Parts: sequence; structure tokens; C-alpha cells
Amino acid sequence: MSPRARPRPDGGDAMSLTFGDVGDAAAGTISSDREVVVINNSPGLGVTFGREPHAHLRVGHAPLYDDVVPKLAGRVFAHDGRVVVANLHDSLALDIRIDGRALVPVPPGHWHAPPERTFDVLITGTLTYELAVVVNSANNPTRVVAADDPDSPEPPTGARPSLTGRQREVLDAYIAPLAKGRPPASHQQVAETLGISRSLVRLECNRIWSELLVAGVPMRSLGDPRDQIADAWARHRF
Repeated sequence: MSPRARPRPDGGDAMSLTFGDVGDAAAGTISSDREVVVINNSPGLGVTFGREPHAHLRVGHAPLYDDVVPKLAGRVFAHDGRVVVANLHDSLALDIRIDGRALVPVPPGHWHAPPERTFDVLITGTLTYELAVVVNSANNPTRVVAADDPDSPEPPTGARPSLTGRQREVLDAYIAPLAKGRPPASHQQVAETLGISRSLVRLECNRIWSELLVAGVPMRSLGDPRDQIADAWARHRF
């Protein structure tokens, strides 16, 4: 059984945990199909998830309101080089999925720190919600710089993200229009090209962004993960 959860101090609202706030070596990321949130190594800081408005990563509130999802379901944080998932609810279990294997339950009040570099956290309400975690297990440098930063790192670093076959297909579909001088394809266009749902495309987009981040591929802050990964590909050709 997983050890009892010992939620770390929140650390207040000293920093906004969005994909724009990236330290020199972020611990990793956690993302839904709507957003990606950086897990920093700073002591006391964690990323909460649940239905309440103050959760760093909200699930079960839109587009359909799901009151079975706890207001505060859990927290992820960095500890001793691992990313920890803590179940903060008093009755509902969380599940962790690793490489399609059998689910690992995290009972109420317990925590689990998978040794794997990537895994998913599943929150079950009326529907099941999937959060994707990517861990910076190699402790690579991580950078997102302002779009107009004159010191934006060049030339290409040679960093190579570890992408799955589907992620490579999604990336290729995003960047295909660049060859004709057009902006990257939209989520909907990629979904239609690959015959998968738009929400899955968005989740894979955030996974790709996370893989680039933890591989050390420098990215420019362009306001949207899709634009950032397309711009990073054009500049670094990974």
C-alpha cells in the first residue's frame, strides 16, 4: 500500500503555475487537455487538482459540471528527484496508469511516486478525467523565454525529445503547413487529419510541449503550447 499522504505546504500564491513559469530545471509537468502546468522543484510548492476554482489544475467543472469530482482531489509535487502524487480526498481513490499496465490505486490519504518518467493520473467522477505527468528525470535544463528575448538560445541545442509514434504524428500534422509559409494547423485540423478526437489532440499537444521542456529544447513564450512547439521545431528541428 502507498504511504500515507503528507501534503506539503502550499507556499501561498507567490508564483503562478502556468506553462510560462519555468525554472532552470523544472521537475516536470502535469497537464489536462485544456492546460499544462509546470511542477517546480521549489520546496513547499505543489500543484493541486480538483473541481474547486482555486485548484491549480481544474477538472470536472467544464464543459459539464461533475459534482462527483472532489473539490480538492490531490496534489503533485517534487521530492528527492521524484514526482509524488498525493490523494487529498477522504473517500475517493485516484489511479495511476503507467504504459498501459494495470492501474495503480492511490487510496484516500495516501501517496505514490512512480519511478517511471511518464504516467497518467486518473480521477473518476461521473466521467473519468486523465492528467498526463512528464518527469524531468534527467534533470535537464528547462527554458521558456520571452518571444522577443535577444538572448533566446541559438544555435539549435541538439536536444532530442522522446516522442511516441502518435505524438510524432500529431507534431507532423501541426507543422505540415509551415512548409507553405502558413501557420501551424489547428487542433481541429489535426484531429480531422488523424481521425482522433480534438480533446485527445489537445492532450497530446500538451504532452509534446512537456517532452520538449524536459528534454531541454528551448522554447519561446508565444501564448499557446501549439505555437511554442511549432516554433521550437522550426528553430531546432528535433
